[in-house]
Amino acid sequence: MEQIPYAILNKDGRCVNRCLWDGASTWQPPEGHTAIADPDNLYPIESESAPALPPVDNSLEGILSSLTDEQKSALAELLKTI
Repeated sequence: MEQIPYAILNKDGRCVNRCLWDGASTWQPPEGHTAIADPDNLYPIESESAPALPPVDNSLEGILSSLTDEQKSALAELLKTI
């Protein structure tokens, strides 16, 4: 599997580390942290004095609410094919 960059966010939404991960192996981020796929480096590692990013909602509802109407339509069309 291809490994892609992941940002490791702490409970405050700060990126405290980055790693390469395939997203499927048994590795998990440390307790209290979340791994977010970040191939575009949207979450650079922050210093303690940098402002925190808001926590990421990884729930299905959170992911769907972040999509545009066009993306939701494309997803619905794709789901009809399976």
